[in-house]
Amino acid sequence: MKPEVLNDGFCQFGDWPIFQLIDVSSFIFQKKAMNKMIKYGATLLLILSINKSLNAQEYYSIYKTFDAVMLQTQGNHTIEQILNGATIILPNNSNKLNVLLNIPYSSIDNKFDTDSADVTGLLFSLAIDIDRIEIQENLTSSKTFITHGLLSLNGITKSVMVSYMPIASGTEEDGNFNISMVIQFNAVDFNLDILNSSRQFQFEIENAKVNRV
Repeated sequence: MKPEVLNDGFCQFGDWPIFQLIDVSSFIFQKKAMNKMIKYGATLLLILSINKSLNAQEYYSIYKTFDAVMLQTQGNHTIEQILNGATIILPNNSNKLNVLLNIPYSSIDNKFDTDSADVTGLLFSLAIDIDRIEIQENLTSSKTFITHGLLSLNGITKSVMVSYMPIASGTEEDGNFNISMVIQFNAVDFNLDILNSSRQFQFEIENAKVNRV
């Protein structure tokens, strides 16, 4: 008995129940295609993870990093910690100085759940407008500049107090310089306190190289 082909690919043999025809060749092709997608997808993820690792290594080989002192003060009590990897960058033809730093969650009390949070910590990103000409004119004067910068931290961006002193680096003729700076802000402004306490943060960087890019 020849099957009777109905609409939409359905088929019936006499009084047998209706069932849908399956294009076996198409099914096999789709399965092979899916296997290839899984295989190449896994390969792509591996390549991306390797590139991410290489980018991190290249970052530390290209940019000079320094230690930063982090002070947490509440009343008469102060906690001092050393944070590694502070980077100061000044793009060419720009008057915006950038300070980048990673703050481990463990350095900020028990505000964050380290089991569910990003293990790398909080990204501290500060941008300061500077005057290149004025800096070059005051490299040997020990002049301290007091200004405000925009700090992005914990998903919040706010203006913070910054004081900095440019220092001669030995290659001033190329527009290079080192810098010492102090950054201050209240913990509550960046949601870093469980309670609305009066805790203050102060970051200090001393005689750090300004990376030119």
